[in-house]
Amino acid sequence: MKFAKQLSAALLAAVTIVGLGACGSGSGSDTSSSGASGGQIHIGRTTPFDGFKLDQELLNESYAISASVIEPLIRVGDVGKKLEPGIAKSWEYNANNTQLTIHLTPGVKFSNGKPLTAEDVAFSVDVWKKGPNYGANYASIASTTIKDPQTIVFNLSAPDTSLPAFLCYSVAGVVPKDFAGMSEDAYWQKPIGAGAFAVSKWSTDGDVVLKKNPDYYRKGYPKVDQITNSFVPDVNSVALQLKSNQIDIVNQLDTVVAKSLDQSFIADVPPHQTPTLIFNTTNQYLSNKNVRQAIGYALDYKSILKTGFNGYGTVPSSSLPPNLENSTKASNGYYKQDTAKAKQLLQGVTLPSKPLTLTYSTSLGGQAAVQIVQENLKKIGIPVELKAVDGGTWSGALSDGSFDMILFSTNANSPDLIDAPAYVAGTKMLYSQMDAAKLGQLITSYKATGDTKQKVGIVQQIDDYLTDEAPYLVLSDCKVIDARQTNIKGLNVQPWSTYYYDTLSR
Repeated sequence: MKFAKQLSAALLAAVTIVGLGACGSGSGSDTSSSGASGGQIHIGRTTPFDGFKLDQELLNESYAISASVIEPLIRVGDVGKKLEPGIAKSWEYNANNTQLTIHLTPGVKFSNGKPLTAEDVAFSVDVWKKGPNYGANYASIASTTIKDPQTIVFNLSAPDTSLPAFLCYSVAGVVPKDFAGMSEDAYWQKPIGAGAFAVSKWSTDGDVVLKKNPDYYRKGYPKVDQITNSFVPDVNSVALQLKSNQIDIVNQLDTVVAKSLDQSFIADVPPHQTPTLIFNTTNQYLSNKNVRQAIGYALDYKSILKTGFNGYGTVPSSSLPPNLENSTKASNGYYKQDTAKAKQLLQGVTLPSKPLTLTYSTSLGGQAAVQIVQENLKKIGIPVELKAVDGGTWSGALSDGSFDMILFSTNANSPDLIDAPAYVAGTKMLYSQMDAAKLGQLITSYKATGDTKQKVGIVQQIDDYLTDEAPYLVLSDCKVIDARQTNIKGLNVQPWSTYYYDTLSR
């Protein structure tokens, strides 16, 4: 799931934040070498870059940059619907799904020219497991066994059939053993990876310049010699630069600005991001499930979509991101505006003595949406004070729980249905501070089975459980808008708003 940046960990999926737009589609793992090569691509981003430290990244754009340098073991193709070989040539489980054997692609090298071996993968596993956000996804790897330089076995503490999907995350990039002889802090400042590009220079709020890795293992890739990703915080400026052909691609374009563009610039993918209203359940008032459900019935989701997100998406039907294969919908329907039912749920409940604070980031947008929320809750007697903060303050409030309600946004990070629930569980029920034990049990059951029908059934239970408990409310199923020059090729945006840089060309 995706949102924010600079948290002590990386949110969602993956996570883009209330940016709402449209993205391109296509296969992200074409291994042919067709198309023009050379030159450079200039990308404009409207959010800061989180840096290269794995599992510190919170934004989708940061994921894309990081993975182009520190590539994970497995790639994703078929518009985000299947896993494909990458650094890992192949993988297989033993009979009871307690061992996963990874076979590495021969000839893979880091950008410093040194071979990537199973020892580097074993070292990387320990890095992944320490991740504050997604580390739990790799906790089932109890130990590793190196069979030879090209083969490593993950010995699992329990059956975990979802692990390959988690090996395509950018937070699971393969790093060289012992950080290539550098201190850990020095390594993250100038990382060495086996990705398509090497770092020339970067800054959080400036340019990230990536140069072609001449030792990249995928023949014919990358297609260009350089990628420059520039921070342009003003959405109007970045749109003007696109129209004047100063930049080639814009990520997370504001929906208002997107509406003003010639729509030939806009690349399209189905709605997949879920702007959410998170409740801090340590707040005495919000710890009451009836209150959270009442808020769910108070909201005007159609207006939130139309006005808050300019119609780029659909009204929600689930507590989980849509448009993954076998995605679920809440069995009894998701929340719809029903003011009478909301007031009924609040009968006998003492209203808070002061307004609840709703925090949102000015750099991530969503002002119109939170204003609608404020108006809707006023009608059922719940006073709300809006608190607009900068991105750093917002992410700090999210990570340390210093909020009553907060606007967030999530999406999946892999084709696996358990992706989003795993993120919810790993972040204290999506930062709501609610106990995640029951959700964790359902996730364990999901990972233990290899039967697709059983997996879908378990995710349905998860969806219904989250909808009933309402630690957060999905406000809309939105698109995330990417725009590009019409001569740009290979922009194959996955259903979590990221794409591979190595396929880009003109």
